[in-house]
Amino acid sequence: MTRHFFSLSRLTDNRDGAVAIIFILVAVPLLLAVGASIDFIRAYNDRIDLQSAADSAVLAAASKYKHGMPEANISSTVNAFLSANGAPETAIAGKPEVSSDEAELCLDVADAVPTTFMQVANIQSVPISIRSCAALPGVKQLEIALVLDVSSSMIEENRFAPMQTAVSGFLHAFSSNAALVDKTKISIVPFSSRVNIGMGNTAWLQSYNGAAAVPKRWTDPKSVYTSSSYKLGYWIDGVTPVMSTSTNYYWMGCIEPRADVEVRDAGAIGTYGVSDAPPTTSAFVAMDANPKSGTSFCPPPITPLTGDFTYLKNVVTQLTSEGSTRLDAGVVAGWYTLSPKWKGVWGDKSSPAVASDSVQKVMVFMTDGEMNTKYDPSGKFDWICSQSPSSACNKVATSAMQAACSAMKKSGIEIYTLSYSSDADVVNIRNCATNTAHFFTASPATIKTVYETIAAAIRGDTLRLTQ
Repeated sequence: MTRHFFSLSRLTDNRDGAVAIIFILVAVPLLLAVGASIDFIRAYNDRIDLQSAADSAVLAAASKYKHGMPEANISSTVNAFLSANGAPETAIAGKPEVSSDEAELCLDVADAVPTTFMQVANIQSVPISIRSCAALPGVKQLEIALVLDVSSSMIEENRFAPMQTAVSGFLHAFSSNAALVDKTKISIVPFSSRVNIGMGNTAWLQSYNGAAAVPKRWTDPKSVYTSSSYKLGYWIDGVTPVMSTSTNYYWMGCIEPRADVEVRDAGAIGTYGVSDAPPTTSAFVAMDANPKSGTSFCPPPITPLTGDFTYLKNVVTQLTSEGSTRLDAGVVAGWYTLSPKWKGVWGDKSSPAVASDSVQKVMVFMTDGEMNTKYDPSGKFDWICSQSPSSACNKVATSAMQAACSAMKKSGIEIYTLSYSSDADVVNIRNCATNTAHFFTASPATIKTVYETIAAAIRGDTLRLTQ
């Protein structure tokens, strides 16, 4: 009988071999799994980068879109921005899709990320695809009224120059945007004691209480300001005079608030005091018709809606600061520049558009103060105070302001408001706004940021990612 003997060393050798085989069988899938996870992480990171590039591309294409634009033109913008924003050359953009109502532009972009470890399993690449959509602003027209408090406190408290810088930045936010510059018109409405319609619009005036419709002070200011301390100048419209000294400005062209005229005539604010009626419906009364306030400080003229941003920026630079604060006058004058009832009144190029889904109307109202009517019969006297010559008439004027704000909002005008100092009437300024999210507080240090925020909010309504 043959006997077989196994040595301990041979048994050990056999066990080590088995372990090695088992290790190899386990390690290969494990390494493959680790390698696959690395490949997928690379693919995931590339997908994030591709999404960012596609978002930039679709926003750029949306900003340049015009009605009926050929697909090839859209694709050209898309491809240029994909490349500029780091999309790989292997990325393939599908045909841009414009929704049937031209409200949205969508884009599909695909790529394949080469693998490293997964090639062991004969997987050469990981496919990635993304979809990006943006709202199209092509059918949206913007009309914005910038209503600016230029009362004397603005210059006295060093708030004026920061405001000018902030408003100039606001204008730049639209003039530098290729999508919006041709679709945006902006008016600038300076206000203090009154508002100024400009000497080019004296046909809007009526004779009142025996006084001429157009005062001689306006047409011949040197006959009133005879002192050598006064210097005659003109607004950038070339026709509205100003007599100025080293400290004061006396502009020509201001009107009495309609509310004041109605209170003087009938004892209460009537049909037109807080309405957007054009002068063809209800003519204006020159400020000089009020002998108690006829020579009060008056701001520079209103600039009606225009897309000439160079002119608008010049307007902001040339503004002056004097006078008290009639919040209601500023609000109503802002409405005049936006109301479709004024179509053709300001001139064809400045005509407000008829309200529709394709037109967005916005008022941005800024003040550093509270209602400041003049109620002292022995000095400056606003007719709105004629029934109660005391500070109580501030409430009447404030009520008129709120009535105008409410009517504007009902007509579809979006209202942003800024309280520009701790002295401002925060409650009534906030109540005038469309909602609390449209109300801001500002200081000289923050007003530029506030105007930037409002500009971004307005732009965001017309150009944004939707997916």
